Amino acid sequence: MLKPSAPKQIEAVVYEKIRAVLQERFGQVRAFVGTDKLNATLGLSSLDLAFLVADLEAELGVDPFAKVVSITSVRSVDDLVRAYRNAVLGEGEPQTQDIDLAAAMERARSRRARRARK
Repeated sequence: MLKPSAPKQIEAVVYEKIRAVLQERFGQVRAFVGTDKLNATLGLSSLDLAFLVADLEAELGVDPFAKVVSITSVRSVDDLVRAYRNAVLGEGEPQTQDIDLAAAMERARSRRARRARK
């Protein structure tokens, strides 16, 4: 089990595992960048993502989706790298998408409460 000590090492492991999944799935690996979407751009299915996360957990020794990050907030390569950096190194701010989701849920609760009072 690898315990990378630097953010760049974690990024390298995530990229390596994505390349492996792309190679297995499509028989080739095209260049990709952090902003590429795992599904829309790279063509990974939810099953591919599950295999990817299992490989990353085995390699890095941590599952950021157990408690730290919602799997639904991970859309891009950068999101995946950030999730593992936060889990391994305990760094970073809360996921913006998680904050947005919490704010949306609070607005919905407020609207329901206003409707119930009418």
